[in-house]
Amino acid sequence: MQGWRKRMEDAHVTDLNLGPSRQTQIFGVFDGHGGCEVAKFVSNHFVQEFLSNPNYNKNDIKKVLEENYLKMDKLMLEKEGSEELLNEYKKSKEEADKIKENNKNAQIEMLRQVIDPKEQPDAKISMFTGCTANVLVIHDNKLFFANAGDSRSILCKKGQAYPMSTDHKPSIPSELKRIEKADGWVSDGRILGNLNISRGIGDSEYKMDKRLKPEEQIISNFPDVKIENFSNDIDFVVIACDGIWDCKTNQEVCDFFENKFKKDPNGKISKFIEELFDEILAPDVYTDTGVGCDNMSCIVVQFKHSVNGQ
Repeated sequence: MQGWRKRMEDAHVTDLNLGPSRQTQIFGVFDGHGGCEVAKFVSNHFVQEFLSNPNYNKNDIKKVLEENYLKMDKLMLEKEGSEELLNEYKKSKEEADKIKENNKNAQIEMLRQVIDPKEQPDAKISMFTGCTANVLVIHDNKLFFANAGDSRSILCKKGQAYPMSTDHKPSIPSELKRIEKADGWVSDGRILGNLNISRGIGDSEYKMDKRLKPEEQIISNFPDVKIENFSNDIDFVVIACDGIWDCKTNQEVCDFFENKFKKDPNGKISKFIEELFDEILAPDVYTDTGVGCDNMSCIVVQFKHSVNGQ
């Protein structure tokens, strides 16, 4: 759901039956900031690069995920990747220009474009745009949760919510330590007074120190990976951007979907997600706190045994 934002900047992947054995599933939410370009790029390339990684055939899924997150940034800085991002930016700008025609604040929009770094000649879009990446891979009876940013996954088991990722915020001591060691600083919860997440894909301007490894940069694209063995008492997994978690706790989201599944076992999950969004969405764009005004993306992975008891 776009919500009260001018543009939808989220993207996602939901791919089933992948790989030679057709036994791999990938689900991911990518919450864009500064534009939609990087989020869309990652959603377009993540699965293909995942499957082509040599470690996939070795069943080292953790390694594949770690390398795939790093690979996304490398691809975007290559010639073809840069051109793809630029084309995506042009599409986004055309849509924005159509909206601007009826915008009473057109002069403000024009000023924004003048100072927008992406408007400058030969601009590298990935320098100024980024996204979170929260991904679930199901493979060989295991669940692999990878995260960079403040999108989040929870696992719901017997009515209890279990966090499968940690929101990467600059205020976390370990994140702050890395930022400051890389000659960065944090003010009002934002890195260099700008970004309020400490890890993610894109935002290349924060990753240009050649002395440092990717996981040591001011903004790191290196993911945390958590592995869970699959068990029959796992009911479902929820993957969502911060537009949901800013409004609901882990347990509240778990309770919401559990109640929906109990009341309507054959109901459409997409309908349940829409109802969650409607419940979260602020009544108007002028809501003082800004809560419920963000883009909202959510994936729910329900396991068959939670329906038929097997």
